[in-house]
Amino acid sequence: MKIVKGSRERDTRSKTIFQDGSHAYELDKDFLKLPDFLKYVPACTGCCDRNDYLYLATRDRDHPIVVVDPDGNYVRDFGKGLFQFIHSVFVTSRQTLLCADSNSHVIRELTMEGELIRDLGNYGVPSDSGYQGDAWWRMHSSGTVIPMNLPYQKNWSFIESIKTITHAAPPFNRPTCAAETSKGDIFVSDGYANCALHKFAPDGTLLHTWGAPGTGPGRFFVMHSLWADKEDRIWVADREGNSIQVFREDGELLAYCSEGLYQPSEIWADSKYIYVGERGGITIFNYDIEVVAQLGYYMSPLMTHGFCGDSRGNLFMMTLSEELPYSLMRLKKM
Repeated sequence: MKIVKGSRERDTRSKTIFQDGSHAYELDKDFLKLPDFLKYVPACTGCCDRNDYLYLATRDRDHPIVVVDPDGNYVRDFGKGLFQFIHSVFVTSRQTLLCADSNSHVIRELTMEGELIRDLGNYGVPSDSGYQGDAWWRMHSSGTVIPMNLPYQKNWSFIESIKTITHAAPPFNRPTCAAETSKGDIFVSDGYANCALHKFAPDGTLLHTWGAPGTGPGRFFVMHSLWADKEDRIWVADREGNSIQVFREDGELLAYCSEGLYQPSEIWADSKYIYVGERGGITIFNYDIEVVAQLGYYMSPLMTHGFCGDSRGNLFMMTLSEELPYSLMRLKKM
């Protein structure tokens, strides 16, 4: 009798490639190498500095910002006691970090070592957008639409509360992301309990606010993130609104895309392309605001909450999963 054995290393020998035209990447689920006390901590987003060190925002209040080197090795962590619910991190041209703390209703600016510099917004004080966080429970208790014997549904509750927003309010009510233009102006997506896009001067002075509730051009349903490209155009990802919108700095709408997307969650750009991480894929735009490639498919492994890239063209996806044995996946540029 012949005994036949398969390889115990088959998972390291097999490759998963995502390609559309000239855009090709190899999926690496094992890029991140964290110590045991951080192994299963969900990472919600991240951003690379000029040396390609990756700053990850996590849902662990004791280790809210984790730094890894370009090879995925743990370097350090910081930020304990600074955040209630960190949702984004952005490395500025001044070599500081802009972090959205959704539940504290502020954008916190830190040094690269984790010292608090300043806050944009009123810490712990939400603006009035009409948002009602208990909308689902009120519907449940009244027997309206929701069966009374149905257990609490987190995602459904989130959407019902979003539907109660009546108008764009001043900063902030659960902001989701902050980004900087080449001039040093700061743009903030105020999207978890508001429908407003805010522009600040470098000194923190509020310059402009725009937005409206709902879906469609110029409206925001769940404004999950934004990015300023090299031309200082503001790209906005509306996740549950399933759209990408592109604005001038003054709020003029330049482009709107809602066809063929998988709930865009976060945006990152280099000098050639704008990359949109989605729940199941990645859509790549050129600077003429045209789709040049789309990777992934419905419910593919490219399931993104947070998203960024490095100077070598690699892309990083943060899954925000407590079930998967990895909180970050790298797409290595081929």
